[in-house]
Amino acid sequence: MAFLDNSGDIILDAVLTDAGRQRMARGNFKITKFALGDEEINYSIFNGSHPSGSAFYDLEVMQTPILEAFTNNTSLMKSKLITMTRNNILFMPMFKLNNLDGAGTLTAVNPSDGYIVLADLNTEQAGRPNDGLIPMDQGLLRGVGTDSSLDKTNHIAIDQGINSNEGGISFKQAIPDDLVETAFLVRIDHRLLTLHAPSGDLSNSAAAITNQFIDDDGIATYYIVKGDNTQCVEGPPSSRGAGARERTADGRRRDAILDPRLEGAASSYNEVFEGPLGSILRIYPKASMHVQASSALFTELGTTVASGSDITLNAAANKALSAYKYIDTLINIVGVTTGYSIDVPIRIVKKS
Repeated sequence: MAFLDNSGDIILDAVLTDAGRQRMARGNFKITKFALGDEEINYSIFNGSHPSGSAFYDLEVMQTPILEAFTNNTSLMKSKLITMTRNNILFMPMFKLNNLDGAGTLTAVNPSDGYIVLADLNTEQAGRPNDGLIPMDQGLLRGVGTDSSLDKTNHIAIDQGINSNEGGISFKQAIPDDLVETAFLVRIDHRLLTLHAPSGDLSNSAAAITNQFIDDDGIATYYIVKGDNTQCVEGPPSSRGAGARERTADGRRRDAILDPRLEGAASSYNEVFEGPLGSILRIYPKASMHVQASSALFTELGTTVASGSDITLNAAANKALSAYKYIDTLINIVGVTTGYSIDVPIRIVKKS
């Protein structure tokens, strides 16, 4: 991988995937669709007050070195350009990882703002086979075993919203319908993880989701849509009076609270945006069969921790891992409507 010198003109730099080369060899290679992205561009270096005039405002942007073409689609094209049909959009929504208490996804232990997936039953039980249902601490997800509804983290939640309160806008207002995400593309390394849907009551039971395809890099793509049978996508709040989404401190749905005295106190509970709210994607990653059954991938891709760096599974039960192997990976999530992308860090841990 390298950068291209962008001080002059670059007409086209392209590389074919294995599938593309096969089709070219058969004589039926034809480009029918393409996507554009601006992954390398830092728009903050646009200089609207350049002393040499408007022709130089975007000179630094245009001369930014760009990556040469390569075939790993998950490393490139994370921020695809889209075309909006109207020109009166003041704010674009974004995604945030919701890791607040009560929302189901809690502050992760390690890595920062990510989650730990426990690779097998032996890891979940930490060498004590009879206590596998001791609730797991925050940031921990069971990669295999029988899930406990008492676990502090029972799914991963990605919230959509506008990250601004400018002009008096707030989470009680609605995002325009044409900017609300109703479908998501989720990409994961199929060697390491499979994707599941949390149950509707946000307990830790999870049902497997079928991926749409696995590419030549081993990346599985899942297409998750609001209204499908996974119940992974929750739409924007239907009632804005005091916030109609997420849960109150006592665990009840806000839209089910009848006492208005409670609504005001809980109106902003577990929302990660100051501005209008969009949809929520809820997912649950599980360990793949290769990760469960073998340490080969941990040897090839991971790191071994011999001792002295405990991962707390349950502090109350003095349950921890001190010797383990781990692999760091990402779950990439893209909104189909806006093209916004976010990566969720995942550390897969296996007891040595």
